[in-house]
Amino acid sequence: MSSSSSKSLATRLRQVRLARRADAAPRKAATGDLVKVALLVPGLTVLVIVIVLAVVRLLAGDGLSGIMSGAAAGWLAVNQVPVTLSGVTLGLLPLLPTVLVGLGTVKVVADGASTARELPDLIGIVGAALGGSLLVTALSLAVVADGSAVTAVGQPDPLQAFGFTLLVQGIAIAVGIAVPSLKPVLDEFAVPATERVGARGGVIAFGVLVAGGAILVFLGIATHWGAVSAMIGDGNTFDGYLGLTVLSILYLPNMMIGAAAVSTGATAQLGSTVVDAFDVSRGAVPPLPIVAAVPESGIGGLGGFLFLIPLAAGLLLGWYTRSTEPLRHLRAVGIGAAVTAALIVAWTWLAGGQLGELGHSGVGVAIAGVYTFAWLLLAGALVVGVMWAAGGGLGRGSADDDLDSWFEDVPDEDVPDDDDADSDAVDEGPDISDEDPDASDVSDEGGEAAADDDFVAVDETETGDEDRVDSEAQSRD
Repeated sequence: MSSSSSKSLATRLRQVRLARRADAAPRKAATGDLVKVALLVPGLTVLVIVIVLAVVRLLAGDGLSGIMSGAAAGWLAVNQVPVTLSGVTLGLLPLLPTVLVGLGTVKVVADGASTARELPDLIGIVGAALGGSLLVTALSLAVVADGSAVTAVGQPDPLQAFGFTLLVQGIAIAVGIAVPSLKPVLDEFAVPATERVGARGGVIAFGVLVAGGAILVFLGIATHWGAVSAMIGDGNTFDGYLGLTVLSILYLPNMMIGAAAVSTGATAQLGSTVVDAFDVSRGAVPPLPIVAAVPESGIGGLGGFLFLIPLAAGLLLGWYTRSTEPLRHLRAVGIGAAVTAALIVAWTWLAGGQLGELGHSGVGVAIAGVYTFAWLLLAGALVVGVMWAAGGGLGRGSADDDLDSWFEDVPDEDVPDDDDADSDAVDEGPDISDEDPDASDVSDEGGEAAADDDFVAVDETETGDEDRVDSEAQSRD
């Protein structure tokens, strides 16, 4: 009786250990997960477009004929593929749907990549996400071609359609992969803290520029609210009012990006209207309520206040990348300015395009990038000079302040807590799996087993219990 109970105990202990190993082991993406990554976002996007088109057509008193062609064209427009309507090409497409779909792709891909621990798994996730989007694009091209004879939607260029889909979805997929994987990759290749902090500061500075552009747009709407209301009133009916309002909201990011670029000194063109920080050359513009936010005339010297936006972004970049070493500080500022300029170039390019018979609309992409880089570099260098003249490291209150300390795991307190000290002691220990490749009981648990004292203790207890059970069984025999 005692022998059977001892064997049963050993069996249970072994099962517990194996179960823990199975839970800790990385899992490969299942077929269902890959299907989710491939089709969830494209499928939901097309479904939402179909519902919106159905509601709009029913409110207008039209039938549902041609709704699938409209949905297919909508998917292409979401991916910034130029769409032809009644022979007029529209390349200036709203950015808000693109941003929302891109965020959805980032979320789905990041969830899938968080469970992958090997390169083939990540490649499978990327392939599934790209394949699903390209498949929906191919189907959309076929649907548009089939209905082009009876609808106003023209056939887009297939090469252009696949190229824009690959670009837009590829960027979103890359961001989704980077969310769970970027830090381990940077640690693996020992990327210095200067580059990390500089790049992060550049993203923050870009956010400041866009926020400043949003403020300018909303100030323009508030100032010209009468003109905005008059344009909405041109809709005549409820569905007309709703359509013009929704279109204005969808184009809001385009206006924000354009305003941000203008604040750096670049020139924007909307229809035949040309806008810069000091002057406005008014011409024909599309009949969209949000366009009424554009000033009727220049504001002269007051336009200089627009430059406070890139100046604030540059000062924030300089403060965010602060360091006691001026050269490293300046290097981080340069990296951040380059990142912000690259983001401005990418988004201003996406925010512009052909506006039918009114010609190309948008911002001078290259000029916007150069001006953005110059503003941020000069303002950030000003912060570097002030901190250097004052002794360096202002704002942190520590002579030991440096960029590398941003990525250290050791707490800043002089006397760490007992729990933190214990965990640091464990983390600094050698990797058991590297010393003894045959020690499968520990190596299967990965890095977590080396930092989990309780689990190691349980594992040792289980091994001791098994040895004791085996010895007792032999003595009885």
